[in-house]
Amino acid sequence: MNSGNTLVALVSAGLTGGLAGFVLCRFVRWLLDEIEADEGGQDSHANKLGKQELGKSAPHYCSMTVVGCCLVAVGIVWWEVICQGLLPHNVGGPSATSPALFVRAWGHLIFFWFLAAAAWVDIRYRVIPDIITTPGVVCGLIALAIFPEVLLPVPAIKERSFAAATLTADFLVAWGPLSLSKAVDSSVLHLLTTVVLFVLWWVICTSRWTTENKDISKRVVQRVNQCVSEPRNVVFVLGIAILCIVNWFGGVRLAAIESGMIGLAVSAGIVWFTRAGASVALGREAMGMGDVTLMAMVGVWLGWQPAVVIFFLATFIGLIHGLFQLVMHRENELPFGPSLCLAAVLVTLFWQPVWDWASVLFDDVVQLGTVLGLVVVLTAVTLSLWRWLRGKMQSTV
Repeated sequence: MNSGNTLVALVSAGLTGGLAGFVLCRFVRWLLDEIEADEGGQDSHANKLGKQELGKSAPHYCSMTVVGCCLVAVGIVWWEVICQGLLPHNVGGPSATSPALFVRAWGHLIFFWFLAAAAWVDIRYRVIPDIITTPGVVCGLIALAIFPEVLLPVPAIKERSFAAATLTADFLVAWGPLSLSKAVDSSVLHLLTTVVLFVLWWVICTSRWTTENKDISKRVVQRVNQCVSEPRNVVFVLGIAILCIVNWFGGVRLAAIESGMIGLAVSAGIVWFTRAGASVALGREAMGMGDVTLMAMVGVWLGWQPAVVIFFLATFIGLIHGLFQLVMHRENELPFGPSLCLAAVLVTLFWQPVWDWASVLFDDVVQLGTVLGLVVVLTAVTLSLWRWLRGKMQSTV
């Protein structure tokens, strides 16, 4: 890439990042107001902090957000496109072309926007609303359906009949590199798999956004209008339509969509089972459903392999964060969402060294099952340790 194209790419990234930061600030401010209204205006510590930061100092706070997002966007384009930081070293291939680099960088910018919104709200109110994660899942499906280049790159051995095999950069899908995956042909099985996983996510991880009027005297037309105007139902129809259209065409997009849906199921499942085990260890609810829906969104964008590593890394980040909050601020409750978001960003930006280390874990089914079990057990043990440390700190006060 010559210097002129580089400058254009960085400037456009900065402008887009600034706009994304402005939208993020306005969106989060609106969402915090809605959450506060739902809580009945309780004068909690989170409410006071939110009012202080987003009230009188709102213009200054928003300016900082815009500048920060601008710098992040420039950094993402510089790292992923100009430095090619996500690619295997000195390897070409389908995921190393210029269009693929730009598409992946812009996709990650959108993905990070949802992560930032989720972390921001979770820090303030200890909740991750569906209004963040549900559109995040839908945007991930749309991105995979239109631009499968957003998939993370991995090295793959390409066989050649006229010469020795060569190493190339390929896309990571559910069963490994795309060139080694056979799940690219349209079939009823692939359609049923993706639709079933999507419906399960829709039923378990989403909820109504509007209040349902159960007046039995309402006319049929009014009931239909209420059903159509419910965003959750729109998400259902849109998601099923995307899956059907992609399955009809097949090819790379089908492999990408299948990877996203399997990533959604595995990621949400890991957090759900960990949540159940940790709740038993702590004697109360350890994590909320918001963490489950957040990891479902991460799985759609990145796939199940990176999501496993993200959850493993987030456990240690959460423990360090919790100890810091306990020692410095005496806070007993710790949101896990920001740790998941930070781990997702780190794994995405430093994907190649992460994959070089973690790829061997996914080569064997037994080994993979052992790793997943250890992740769940480690999280439960970490939360038990957190409970013990919290009790010790409280007893010394």
